[in-house]
Amino acid sequence: MWRPVWCCPVVVLLTLVALTGCASRPTAELVGLGIDSIDLTSATLKFDVKVTNPYPVALPLTNLDYNLASSAASFLSGQADLQGAVPAMGDKVVSLPAKITYSELLAALKGVRPGQVVPYKAVVGLSVKSPVGGALRLPIEKEGQLPVPAVPDVKVENITWSNVSLDETTGVIKLNVTNPNQFALDVAKIDYALSLGGAEVAKSALASATKLAASGGSGTVDIPISFSLKNLGLGAVKMLTGSSGGYGLSGALSVNTPFGPMTLPLKAQGTTLFKR
Repeated sequence: MWRPVWCCPVVVLLTLVALTGCASRPTAELVGLGIDSIDLTSATLKFDVKVTNPYPVALPLTNLDYNLASSAASFLSGQADLQGAVPAMGDKVVSLPAKITYSELLAALKGVRPGQVVPYKAVVGLSVKSPVGGALRLPIEKEGQLPVPAVPDVKVENITWSNVSLDETTGVIKLNVTNPNQFALDVAKIDYALSLGGAEVAKSALASATKLAASGGSGTVDIPISFSLKNLGLGAVKMLTGSSGGYGLSGALSVNTPFGPMTLPLKAQGTTLFKR
């Protein structure tokens, strides 16, 4: 049976491609490269790649490859298969997470230490199955910064007692926090457990608004405490009525940073002054 030449799918495709312009080809743009989550051991980056399809047919996605390097030293690379397609004459944003483990990063980048901010260059390639020319890789490059967080230095400067008795002991802990990181920390919450003389006496959480400047910025936080000494005995009362005593502090700091929120461990021990 005779069919008009224009009914042939190949002829229709080539005609439509010609109408879109001979120089037209798919393009890719890295519209987002940021930290999706971060903690003391690792960070997860998220690549957001926008693909624009100039063809009158859908553009199947095949895979995405990436390599991150700092001062020409690679510290993260990989690839992932992609599903779906970019709609005809349209665009689509493809998102891909990639996890960085700090132990591997520090091994790959000599001289980098916790607390530093590492500049990097990302080279990303998104591959598609083009109806004209077959497989096509769309390269993208972008520069960014990656923090390698360090634990803040914490010290109990003193504890001021307003009352010391077996029934109720109340006071205020003056906590000093120093930021060793090359980026600022905004302490939003402190979860803590306080031990005195080897016995835990208080455990709670405190919302805070302490801002710590980068590279050694410090601040103090006043933490009110209240507990009973009945289970600790007269020896504990005698210790607290002295001029100083041993303490232990543990818990977590919830902080906001220019790279997103983090939870950092809180741990300190030593001897502190008792005031009245």
